[in-house]
Amino acid sequence: MTASARQILVRKDAKALDPISISAPKSGWRLFGWFGLLLGIVGAFDVALQWYPLAFSSAEWEFGTISVSIASLPLLTIGAVVLLASFMARAVRSGVIVMSVVFTVLTLALAFGLMLFLTDVPLALRAVPAAAAITLKKSIVRTLVMGSCFGSAYLIAAVSSFRYLSRRFVDV
Repeated sequence: MTASARQILVRKDAKALDPISISAPKSGWRLFGWFGLLLGIVGAFDVALQWYPLAFSSAEWEFGTISVSIASLPLLTIGAVVLLASFMARAVRSGVIVMSVVFTVLTLALAFGLMLFLTDVPLALRAVPAAAAITLKKSIVRTLVMGSCFGSAYLIAAVSSFRYLSRRFVDV
């Protein structure tokens, strides 16, 4: 009887060596990031156009500009969140730093805008006839609800970004 050498059979894992399954997620997140950047630029441009030309001395301008700007935030928000998610998924630290600053600035700007808006509400309510008061009240409620929700979302995104950067982010 001859003893043959022991052989260990290793089965080749086709998925592990398939280059598309390795590069596709990063490529997908990169594409998602570019799409988010595009949406963010378009949304920021839409909001910025509301503020030109500046007229902070006019309560009507402040009220209308802040109301329309907050109504224009969905596109900017979607783009910024998609871009942040792309940076986090690909572990692009510099991108997460930039987005944490962006979300912090958005949070502070929105808080300032809502406070300014609230100072103009009593004047706006006195300035409209009774027939238009219901439309104005709807606009006020819409602006306050949307502003509060977006402000909370921006704060959560900023905190999540900083937690990610300090390695205290828990991925569930």
